[in-house]
Amino acid sequence: MSWSRLVGSPAEAQAALADPGDELDLRALAAPSPAWTALGFVELAPGTPELDELVRPAELHLADVEATRALGARLAAFLRAGDLVVLSGPLGAGKTALAQGIGAALGVRGPVTSPTFVLARVHPGPLPLVHVDAYRLRGSDGQQAGRVHLDDLDLDDELPHSVTVVEWGEGVVEDLSPSRLEVALHRGRRTSRTGTDHRTARVLPAGPRWSVGQRP
Repeated sequence: MSWSRLVGSPAEAQAALADPGDELDLRALAAPSPAWTALGFVELAPGTPELDELVRPAELHLADVEATRALGARLAAFLRAGDLVVLSGPLGAGKTALAQGIGAALGVRGPVTSPTFVLARVHPGPLPLVHVDAYRLRGSDGQQAGRVHLDDLDLDDELPHSVTVVEWGEGVVEDLSPSRLEVALHRGRRTSRTGTDHRTARVLPAGPRWSVGQRP
């Protein structure tokens, strides 16, 4: 199961969007232009002129919590020490379930649960997992620092040797790393036919670490 589908032109990208496969995103080795922007492509690494690469995340449909965990396991196959994964989405969208899938695939010890009351929990393993809940790092505007600051977590020694997954991290923890994966989870209304929630996810890589030439 591949991560990206490379497209060579906006016309090819439009055709790929009409017939999506199971890739997480579309990539174009091109400079930004209005034609690419109109299709939802953004720069992978803004401010890095030597890297002309555009990315357009796919919308992934998740049937249930197990599918969300499976997405976490899929991402884990590409993760390495020092990687930052930023999860966003409303309550019940599946942020902790996705973190559980990552932790299980990494083989870490201890149950991966919401770290709300401790803010950060380190799970040892072959590749350790640092699981952070940044909700209390957010201010009343949802973006600026709240009562607890990022420096208070004292994670400097852990981050280079671990995968760090941060729930509620958007707009708060991006300075931790020049590259990151941003996973936006959404939860729709419960369907009357199946009685299950309709969930979607978009995985947006940012920074040179996630260039097609850098991934394993």
